[in-house]
Amino acid sequence: MSLIEIKNLKKIYRIDDVETQALRGVSFNVAKGEFIAIIGPSGSGKSTLLHMLGFLDTPTEGDYLFEGKSIKDFSEEEQALVRNKKMGFVFQSFNLLPRNSVIDNVMLPLMYSDIPEKEWKKRGEDAIEAVGLSHRRDHLTAKLSGGEKQRTAIARALINNPEIIFADEPTGNLDTKTGDTIMEIFNDLNRNKKHTLILITHEQEVAQYADRIIQVRDGLIEYDINSKNGNGNGNGNVLKKKAQ
Repeated sequence: MSLIEIKNLKKIYRIDDVETQALRGVSFNVAKGEFIAIIGPSGSGKSTLLHMLGFLDTPTEGDYLFEGKSIKDFSEEEQALVRNKKMGFVFQSFNLLPRNSVIDNVMLPLMYSDIPEKEWKKRGEDAIEAVGLSHRRDHLTAKLSGGEKQRTAIARALINNPEIIFADEPTGNLDTKTGDTIMEIFNDLNRNKKHTLILITHEQEVAQYADRIIQVRDGLIEYDINSKNGNGNGNGNVLKKKAQ
């Protein structure tokens, strides 16, 4: 069974009488442990797709199965529970509390979990160590560099040991060298920690870190390839081309 199955997913945004079709029928599977980059220009639908995958928005048509269960069968409470326990999120803008310490920011998701409070500090320290930031544990995030802020955000995403991590343009606010460091952390999380990773980016250089690249354009999948050998993806699906 695939971790994620997307079947003819469509998303239409309506404002007054104006419709915008962000996704126009997207289908693919994600196996546990994959590292996938979803790429495309601005307005292609890639961020909308991430919001669908992360239970942050709902499709207009089609179906999304997470661990074999359709999103249509999840209550709002169940969706929130899955987001907290099985999903981690990393965003371009970091979304940290600037007047709080690194460890306080990292432990924040635990406030909405059923993990005993006596375990919070150990979990926070372990997550911070995993991204090489133990020496900054008690610093206010407002005083961190951009790379340190993003490492803090990654540690926060790890705090509940999620099944899958979603990263939306995680290197977008970073210089090239710092961005490479962040991508090496993601590589380690995938290779050694066995987290499934789905990365949204518009940069080909960043996408090359992934094992599989899905190109989205105009709300459709233009291609879906193994980035290491150029073949169709490892799920046995045929290479998808945008309709001409």
